[in-house]
Amino acid sequence: MRILFIVFLFVSFSKAQTINQLIHYSTKKHQSLQSIKHRLSAMDERIQKSQKWANPDLSLGINDIQFRKPLSRDEERMQNQAINFKQKFPWFDKLDARKNVALEEKHVIFHSLEAAQVALAYNIRTTAYNIKELQLRIRIIHKYMQLARQNIKLYTDYISVDTMSHADSVSAELSLSKLEIRAERYTSLLNAQKEKLHYLVQKKVKNISDKLTMIKPKSLKYYLAGIRKNPNYHRKLAQSDVARANKSLIDLEKYPDPYVQVGYFNRTDYPDYTSVSVGISLPIYGTEELNSEIAQKESLARQSESIDYKFLIKSQIRQAYVKLTEAYKIYNIIQKQSLPQLDHMLELSSSAIEEGADLFTYTNILEQKLALEEERIAIIAEYMRTQAKLKSLTGVK
Repeated sequence: MRILFIVFLFVSFSKAQTINQLIHYSTKKHQSLQSIKHRLSAMDERIQKSQKWANPDLSLGINDIQFRKPLSRDEERMQNQAINFKQKFPWFDKLDARKNVALEEKHVIFHSLEAAQVALAYNIRTTAYNIKELQLRIRIIHKYMQLARQNIKLYTDYISVDTMSHADSVSAELSLSKLEIRAERYTSLLNAQKEKLHYLVQKKVKNISDKLTMIKPKSLKYYLAGIRKNPNYHRKLAQSDVARANKSLIDLEKYPDPYVQVGYFNRTDYPDYTSVSVGISLPIYGTEELNSEIAQKESLARQSESIDYKFLIKSQIRQAYVKLTEAYKIYNIIQKQSLPQLDHMLELSSSAIEEGADLFTYTNILEQKLALEEERIAIIAEYMRTQAKLKSLTGVK
């Protein structure tokens, strides 16, 4: 029997996965990331496209159609059939400027992918911590329910049943019912969180091997140094680079692209001939200058957005760090001061039941200890979720 139990534990443990394993699997398989990867892949073709010339124009023409003989093509020398070919040539490094815009746009999508991966990892972590928190809450409630039942039985066995002792017994039973209701609610929330994790990982997760643990937080300086790794910040910088590259491209638009048109003309009963024409568009209405001003202001706007976002990340890191250190301090108060005191009171109350002490006093202390145990679990889970937030702000997947 012992061997079977050990085998069962080994199988259960082997099926358990760490949070990092879940994140690694999800970032490889999740469809929301696949869509961004496809867009990123399409940017290679966009870069190639930026180096292509504009398509040439090819036209066919019939000149000098006589109304009196519309099908006749030998009435005079002006009558001809023509094929015209027109090609525009990009000048002044415009192809390089277009390529730079496409490259910077690719960087934006790349950092969008990085940001999506970090956001997915953050959601997986927080959901996993929610699951572990709820599992611990349910476990501790069942533990206290078992302990309360044992003491109710002990109280009933040792104390004569009078009006007061019966009231205490009923009160204790009501406390048990409240615990059962709370356990059911936690179970419902747990199932919902498991379904959420199923979507985030995109596979069923039976067990998570990570434990909720409290360790001393790192310094604020350490987290602030991680701003440079934040993918959303890099995306803002990349968007600013796109705006600058676009400004450079628009500045070149004031230099018109020349075009060459070649025509071949066929005449019935007369010699054929060709014609060549060269032309450019005339930028005389100031449209290009206005476009340049617009692009300049958009570039400045993007630059301001990136600076503002950096300040925002710093603020979010500081706020999260305050929550982190607060949770750590509260945990130490509960763990080192409050819980030892309640444990001592609970031992005294439990021993006193056999001597006829009030069951209500014991039940009340038990409820206080349960509430404190749950608060400790909640604080540890909050600490872990805040750590996950700081990881996401510093670009950790």
